[in-house]
Amino acid sequence: MQEPKESHGAALKQVLRYIRGTTSLGLLFKRTDKINLMGYSDSSHNVDLDDGRSTTCHIFFLDDCPITWCSQKQETVAMSSCEAEFMAATEAAKQAIWLKELLSEILNTEGKKVLLRIDNKSAIALTKNPVFHGRSKHIHRRYHFIRECVENEQVEVEHVPGNEQKADILTKPLGRIKFKEMRSLIGVQDVKKDNFKLKGENVELSLNKA
Repeated sequence: MQEPKESHGAALKQVLRYIRGTTSLGLLFKRTDKINLMGYSDSSHNVDLDDGRSTTCHIFFLDDCPITWCSQKQETVAMSSCEAEFMAATEAAKQAIWLKELLSEILNTEGKKVLLRIDNKSAIALTKNPVFHGRSKHIHRRYHFIRECVENEQVEVEHVPGNEQKADILTKPLGRIKFKEMRSLIGVQDVKKDNFKLKGENVELSLNKA
């Protein structure tokens, strides 16, 4: 709002054009007997040229549909892509624990271990190694929370190939074709009224994008 430029106006027009052209897109939630909670965590290392901070993101799915996601700049500068991914995984672990407890309360069942998928093998090794060494001793202690979660079997960390990393769409700007591919990968689809179906007790609920 301060000192607006023509570039800001062009960016605003682009956002409005995108919203106008995607009013029929949304998320489709299906009734199911199984509750499968899975998360994806990712980060982009040193994308901001001004302060060198990475962008942290995570997205959690209930079965095949995303229910919560986040993308934000990290508070401290990461020294490597491994460290950036490790810090992102810790933030994702916090959300995983909260979702696990919430589902347990709603369903009145014991919460299952949450699967968290990361595309950096070094960061995965760091989450499973309780020993402090040269690669991790400078990382703030609060980011080692995920190690405790893995040790207590609250969270399970698994490697996912980069082309299957669903959280990648939240880390950086993407080209038109890649963006559409990633948008489809996370479950955003056409949810026109014609697609609503009612079969006995099986109801498919579509929520339009805000």
